[in-house]
Amino acid sequence: MKKSAQVISLLSVMHMGIDFLCAFALYLSLEDWGASLFFVYNFCAFALQLPLGMILDFWQEKDSSFRPGFFFVAAGVLLTVCGTFTAPFILGLGNAFFHVGGGVLSIREDEEAGYGGRGLGVFVAPGALGLTLGMILEASFLPVVFLTGIFLLILCLQLYAKRQELTPALARGRGSEGLTESVLLCFAVVVLRSFIGSSIAFPWRKGTFLILLATLALASGKTAGGFLSYHWGMKKTVVVTLSAAALSYVLGNSLPGGIAALFFFNMTMPLTLYLLVKKMPEAPGLAFGILTFGLFLGYLPVYYGLLRSLSPFPAGTLGALFSLLLLGWTVRREER
Repeated sequence: MKKSAQVISLLSVMHMGIDFLCAFALYLSLEDWGASLFFVYNFCAFALQLPLGMILDFWQEKDSSFRPGFFFVAAGVLLTVCGTFTAPFILGLGNAFFHVGGGVLSIREDEEAGYGGRGLGVFVAPGALGLTLGMILEASFLPVVFLTGIFLLILCLQLYAKRQELTPALARGRGSEGLTESVLLCFAVVVLRSFIGSSIAFPWRKGTFLILLATLALASGKTAGGFLSYHWGMKKTVVVTLSAAALSYVLGNSLPGGIAALFFFNMTMPLTLYLLVKKMPEAPGLAFGILTFGLFLGYLPVYYGLLRSLSPFPAGTLGALFSLLLLGWTVRREER
């Protein structure tokens, strides 16, 4: 278990560094690329995780060692570092490679150690912190960017040094009964979460301190969700956290209500991933890619200006309640 915790922690720190470089580079290139920058980056970073996940799963069938996952992580680091000062599609591709490789390695270690999804929340949460820090620092801290790139390369070497300790691919059964319904329900929850997260405007979220505070609430919610589900069970966690999120969004225009809403609403993030991974044990890369494609689709209405700057109430409350309906139905089906 100690070994699995070390690997997941290492990947989590790398995740924060990768997303920091991505956010920094996006704002650095904004004047040159204009509005198309975010679409190009998001398509490469999120939509392309679906085919990359399928490729990684196919490779894992041929080679069950650490190599496929590590290759994707290493390619992600190198492409991200190169893409920071070149083009958004290279940057986004690096992000996609890292997320797929790091996600699959985290899934394997979580399963091996019996963490019950706790490791998944730990892996995904730091990304939000990296994005916020990269957005805040922007181009005025170039030395930090160079040091981050070097730090990522060092961490990548540390991960390679642990290759003898990394978990071989575990024997996987198939959980294909009701697979289509589970995929569609989890996918819908992620699309909705992405849309709510990108469209809700909190009037208090202004200034560096409050932006960081909101990000910490979001990231800590993702981490706490996996731990709470492990101790409470998934059904109780879904009902309590999304009910609390719906109530918190009612008071979302205030600082305490908005922070609570961000915390509770994001607690289900590792749950949807864990549900789908358990349903698709032979294809963790595909499971990861399906949900990140959902993130991309949820962002599109905001990008095209169809819906943006929605109020926490009623939009956030309705989103949390609808998520409760979808995810609660999914968990109930799985418990039968």
